Amino acid sequence: MRVFNYQIGVPRQSQSGLSLIELMIAMALGLILTLGVVQIFLASSQTYRISDALGKVQENIRFSMGTLQYDARMAGHFGCLVDEPVNQLNTGGTGYDETIYENPGVIGWEAANTGVGDAFTITTLAAGSGTWSNGPGDTVPTNIQDQMIPGTDFIVLSGARRADVELTGNPGNPANALTTDGNSGIEQGTVITVVSSDCSGGDLFQKSSAANSSSLQKDSGGSPGNVNPSGGFAGEYDDDAAVYVFTSTAYFIGKRCATCEPALFRERLDAGGTGDAVELAEGVENMQILYGVATGVNKGADTYVTATNVTDWNGVVSVRMALLFRSGDNVTDTAEAGVFNLASTEITTESDRRTRVVGLSTVGIRNKLE
Repeated sequence: MRVFNYQIGVPRQSQSGLSLIELMIAMALGLILTLGVVQIFLASSQTYRISDALGKVQENIRFSMGTLQYDARMAGHFGCLVDEPVNQLNTGGTGYDETIYENPGVIGWEAANTGVGDAFTITTLAAGSGTWSNGPGDTVPTNIQDQMIPGTDFIVLSGARRADVELTGNPGNPANALTTDGNSGIEQGTVITVVSSDCSGGDLFQKSSAANSSSLQKDSGGSPGNVNPSGGFAGEYDDDAAVYVFTSTAYFIGKRCATCEPALFRERLDAGGTGDAVELAEGVENMQILYGVATGVNKGADTYVTATNVTDWNGVVSVRMALLFRSGDNVTDTAEAGVFNLASTEITTESDRRTRVVGLSTVGIRNKLE
């Protein structure tokens, strides 16, 4: 028997795929797209790092300049008192410093080689060395002598802030004390100023009574102490007299440790302070200060000079402060030294990858412009 085999015809399909050239082109295009995405990511990351660093610097600028502006504006303030209060402190006592307790409101010191028109290059940010001076030859306060960074100016602002104290039963005995309505809350040893209700007089003395006592006692003891502990006050005070806490605060650029950021510090120098410097803002690298001196009768600043050119601090009516702030991290692509103008002083920084911003403010001393 004959067997026939039949093959059903199936349409043949041509085989498809990528050639080697097409594959290479696709890989090249993919690589280009990938590099583009990476470049966009890196650029965005760099922009974010710089923006974030500048944001933090701006926050430090606002806080630092705001604090300095307020204290400079209120320097020499003793309420409505027109003249200086009568100094009842013991000028020969331990801890008495003329630059603190006889401060007309503002006293500053100029760092060597940082005057107007000078060029200063930062070679170290280590505190503890350097030279500072001013026109009258005032001695640098002992508490901060080893805390400043070389090449940075510093300033001491003094004045008074109103105490939350009410007087009652005055005038009365004893003559060297004022009675308060309840506990005064003012720590023993604090230097205070009392101003009469008619603003005609005031006394500056060291409080000898405890914080939980209901009196403001001018007695013996303390540092520097009072010159006439048992004697009365120079002014006459009734229950409407005002009580102020005297403060003398130094502002300077320092550094706590070798790996720490340079920062703006302040430290109370008067007897009511703790003796410890408080860091206000990190990343502050330099500070240069000029002082507006009034030579005419209109009490306005006629010229701005460095501390070495101030002969009488009573003539200073305004302060111009320039601070150099830097980011905490390296955010730029290349390391380089920056050159900045700080109150007419050219400051050259160390070479690094940080971004920097200058903060500048001119403040009128309210007590001197009235």
